[in-house]
Amino acid sequence: MNRAATLAAAFLVTFATVTGGAAVVGFASADGAAPAPEIENEHYLQDDLIKDRTPGEANVEMSSDAAPQTVVVDPGIEPSRGPIGPLALLGFGGPDVTDRDIRPLANALIENGHEVRVYTPGESEQRPPRGPDADGPTPLGEELAEADAFVTFRTDYDQAELEEIETFVEADGRVVMATEPDAAFDRPGAASLDATLGTTTKPGYVYNMAENDLNYQRVYATPTDESGLTDGVDRAMFATATPVETAAAEGDELRPIDGSELSTSRAATDAPLLVRNDGVVMIGDSDFLSPENAQRADNDVLIGNLADFLASNDRNPDRQPPTAGGTAEPTGPTGPVGPTPTDEPVEPPREPPQNETSG
Repeated sequence: MNRAATLAAAFLVTFATVTGGAAVVGFASADGAAPAPEIENEHYLQDDLIKDRTPGEANVEMSSDAAPQTVVVDPGIEPSRGPIGPLALLGFGGPDVTDRDIRPLANALIENGHEVRVYTPGESEQRPPRGPDADGPTPLGEELAEADAFVTFRTDYDQAELEEIETFVEADGRVVMATEPDAAFDRPGAASLDATLGTTTKPGYVYNMAENDLNYQRVYATPTDESGLTDGVDRAMFATATPVETAAAEGDELRPIDGSELSTSRAATDAPLLVRNDGVVMIGDSDFLSPENAQRADNDVLIGNLADFLASNDRNPDRQPPTAGGTAEPTGPTGPVGPTPTDEPVEPPREPPQNETSG
């Protein structure tokens, strides 16, 4: 037998073996062979993990009837990004413009007569460097001098800007600061901002394998007590949340539900996800402000409460403008420095004595 005939015979034997084996397997399976083992991963077995894929309807409303306020929003522009305009924050622009989409909050403020300003450091899209001897307020300080409230996403501020923010808060300005787990410790200025506002964050993110919204990182949180921020909120949903704390006693407002755990320790946690320190609110998530997440749980009610918080303040920008040095500028007119006036009459200068001549 030649080589070609040998190869052909080998092929026929192999083909018959394979097809015959497949037929036997199919017959055995149809005849009631043992099924494949069940999946034992709790990730897929929980019945209530994904119990509502249909979002609700966001209805962000404000209950405050405060006079028109000016709210400055710092979206935290990265130097590598392209040009950004004020409309980008409101959702008009390409996906590379900014990853902050807070239209529900901004629209609620605008529809109630308030002004929303987007802070952009300049055409270079970078925060201009300032030396220790720089005079006058920073661009951010100039914006805050005319504002009543401030929304920030834990930007890396320099020392002069931190002093201006501190003065702004001391002058009854309201601040809402939102952060993310991956932004907790990536910039040194963020920790300085926490210290300035009396807030802190913990490393890691909160997750819940037992009950969540669409996936284990989208956790629910419930109010710890009744307050203006939690009014009407049965539960809120945070897409990716990190624990936050405040120096204020009983400052926590929202805590994760039972079954929540912390990624860094995999231990159960009820650390707060939203806290308030007087005129400052810090939230361990920013994605809950987006239009799609405003439709989940009672997020729309929470966003409306935050808008009321921003608009309800006693700040008077005309009387309390912050400066780079952290002190208020003088409000009265200034003039040249001269002698201090007194109530006593001032005698005119005597004429010099004249020489007498003898006659």
